[in-house]
Amino acid sequence: SLSVLDIPWDAQAALCLRAGYLTLHRISDFFTIPYNRDPRFPRDPISVTREEFDDVFDQLSEAGVPVVSDKEQAWLDFAGWRVNYDITLLALARLTLAPKAPWSSDRV
Repeated sequence: SLSVLDIPWDAQAALCLRAGYLTLHRISDFFTIPYNRDPRFPRDPISVTREEFDDVFDQLSEAGVPVVSDKEQAWLDFAGWRVNYDITLLALARLTLAPKAPWSSDRV
């Protein structure tokens, strides 16, 4: 919602996202799963491709969901958030044998 939806900024959503990836980092620390403590996109890639992102963005738009007008900035914002938890999410999905789910355990 923070990167794609054309709705007012929601500080609670941003706080929830940050708390989530910090929690994934702590769990990864416990299991000694390595990850970059200072990731930056595009220097550090993410597992979701631009094409996958564009497909979902377009599906939302076609379904009448209000999306932002600048798809390029939406991608950069999405990837900028995702880079913080991508590696840890995939590693923990692998560790827990998580069932297949788009953009997470389908990558392992």
